[in-house]
Amino acid sequence: MEKKLIFNNIHSEELGIIVVEGPPEILAQEEYEEIDIEGRNGTLTINKGTFPNIEKSFILTTINLDQDINLIIEKIKTWLFNIKDNKLLYAIQNRYNIVKKIVIEEDIKTTFEEYGDFKVKFVCEPFYYDLLEKNITVTQKQTIISNNGDFASSPRIIIYGTGDLQITINDTTVQINNVDESVLLDSKLFLCLDKDNNNKSIDMIGNFPLLDKGKNTITWTGNITKLEISPRIIYR
Repeated sequence: MEKKLIFNNIHSEELGIIVVEGPPEILAQEEYEEIDIEGRNGTLTINKGTFPNIEKSFILTTINLDQDINLIIEKIKTWLFNIKDNKLLYAIQNRYNIVKKIVIEEDIKTTFEEYGDFKVKFVCEPFYYDLLEKNITVTQKQTIISNNGDFASSPRIIIYGTGDLQITINDTTVQINNVDESVLLDSKLFLCLDKDNNNKSIDMIGNFPLLDKGKNTITWTGNITKLEISPRIIYR
């Protein structure tokens, strides 16, 4: 199966760029600490509960080396550094990584002229996301939604309502006071914003909720009409 490279919402072949060599499938792996203990065989392994970034390296070339090298380089620079969408899709259909940093360790012009290709490394968040994921609208005061991913996820939730509002997901309750029309809770970015995107953390009591792996029970109190939830399900 052809492995397509899409970044910044642009297929590389649209720029005349193809993949010569891509990374293997890299899975998120937890970080561990190995501790030597006197008198004990082997080491004590402590699970830190965190995941390091994933690095994906590519060797890319142009379909047409007869083009002006400077023109090709300008296209590549715009593609890689004028970022409007930091999703990276490669090899796994409809699954993407979020790119945090791009590293080009070589002089692109020199390597193009000498070898006809160049290397680029994408430093990504450790998980995959689902490109086809849809938002969930919750209109009932007690609802169960499922997280079919591999880990707990950090949702983005818009609460529509007025006054002092409280939502509970499983055992986590958060209350936001003095809401006017709507309020945004972003559990990934730790943001609480009002309808005009102003910081509303001062009116927030409690922790940002997560969606556990499996089934999640959502309840609320207060004058709430609905919730709009972006689950942000993550996969290894």
